[in-house]
Amino acid sequence: MEQLSALDTAFINLEMGTTPMHIGCLAIYDPSTSETQPVRFKNILNFFKSRLHKTPALRNRYVRVPAGLDYPYWIADPDFDLEFHIRHIALPTPGDWRQLCIQMARIHSRPLDMNRPPWEMYIIEGLDHIDGLPKGCYAMVVKIHHALIDGQGGAMLLAAMHDLSPNATNPEPQQPWIVDRIPTSIELLARASINSYSNIWKRGKVVAKYSLPLLKGTLRKAVTGKSCSFGNAPKTRFNKKVTPHRVFEAVSFDLNDIKHISKSINGLKVNDVVVAIVSGALRRYLSQKGELPETSMNAMVPVSVRNKKESLNSYNQISFLFPSIYTDIADPLERLHAIHIANGRAKNNHEAMGSMELMEVTQLLPNTVSNLAVRTISKYNLLSHINPIVNTVITNVAGPQIPLYQAGSKMVRFYGTGICMDSIGLFHIIFSYNGNLTISLTCCRDMMPDPGFYARCLKESFNDLLKAIEKNTTSVQKEAEKAAPPPEKPITPKRTVTVRKRAVNASKTTAKAPSKAAKA
Repeated sequence: MEQLSALDTAFINLEMGTTPMHIGCLAIYDPSTSETQPVRFKNILNFFKSRLHKTPALRNRYVRVPAGLDYPYWIADPDFDLEFHIRHIALPTPGDWRQLCIQMARIHSRPLDMNRPPWEMYIIEGLDHIDGLPKGCYAMVVKIHHALIDGQGGAMLLAAMHDLSPNATNPEPQQPWIVDRIPTSIELLARASINSYSNIWKRGKVVAKYSLPLLKGTLRKAVTGKSCSFGNAPKTRFNKKVTPHRVFEAVSFDLNDIKHISKSINGLKVNDVVVAIVSGALRRYLSQKGELPETSMNAMVPVSVRNKKESLNSYNQISFLFPSIYTDIADPLERLHAIHIANGRAKNNHEAMGSMELMEVTQLLPNTVSNLAVRTISKYNLLSHINPIVNTVITNVAGPQIPLYQAGSKMVRFYGTGICMDSIGLFHIIFSYNGNLTISLTCCRDMMPDPGFYARCLKESFNDLLKAIEKNTTSVQKEAEKAAPPPEKPITPKRTVTVRKRAVNASKTTAKAPSKAAKA
């Protein structure tokens, strides 16, 4: 039995009927690599059953304290049923990419059952007409509550639930699984009364620790007139109240092409490049709608601060950056430079708040007050009356660069899904795996009724950036050639020439000598 942190509890409180707070993924597998043919649903079910001991968080069940008087708890569910969480469906013919995206969006739009461990998995067969994939592939759709895991933790979960070879064997757990008893209301209230005293002490420490630095920062920004892009976002179609309906799309790129762009300019990082691609796509998409704002849009960029030693049970360990993405700049190369500078400035100015500090700050308000505040804001749509905090979310998760296998089937593609909230209705997830980089988007259906067009905007934005980089590289090489001095012609020493002439004359004299002897 483990109590949730204030940050994890915030993800629980933010869940409404139109904003389910789960993240997820879509992975596609080629079963032809498996020794067992055909790969059936029962094989996949047994595969996950043999690896549950590696991911104990998947057995955690949410327990709420009566009246919300304290932060809730995770318990090891005594009634855990794997077959409830893993389900089996199939696409109708022809089984193409568009059908898969629609099915993915429908699954992702439905909230999770919080009376059970908050995660679900769907095995989808019938992927027979997807470009670049062999016939007979199947997909795995996973959705898991954000209170249970963050993006980097999801990558760790992905690695724990896969093998490095198609014929790998998994050792059985050496210890039996220990479950928790569901606590009674009296027990939870007793714990809450004890924790109330420690919570008062924690809030006092947080106020003493952050009140003075916050006041200094506010005064400094008021005097200098400088501030971060947080809260200064222009209003767009993605910054309204969301509906319960979602759309999903994704685009794949060669990771080497992305690295080629990042290495062409000194100091660039892969994250700068993918943010520039998203920025160009947003500019192109909103320009076609006649809705491009005059000022730059900005983004919220979650950054993992999870230590390598921390396990999957560390839950959310994240901080945030709020950089401008310069959608007001038309030139792709100039936009890339501006994004690189903005990302560096965001880090240098400490616009990112570490996860431990963030969890401490979220403890300022009691759980009952924060829950009431969130529901009041959502009920009366108060966010629509102020400037957007951010325009979109862009998160970059680095995955393994080696192939992974599930029940012998090779994972060939991987995409992510995110959360759509009121005033932040567009979520981008960038994930790199085995030499490929994917940009996936989750959006409210009313805000983006044409996700296929936005996917084309992402591809065109990448092509524009790649052309600009190649053009810039060519021009730099030409300028370098013009600036370089002409090569000097090799000069043969005169003495060498004289020696050679003497050698030639001597050879001629030697050749004539036998003829004179013959005359004599």
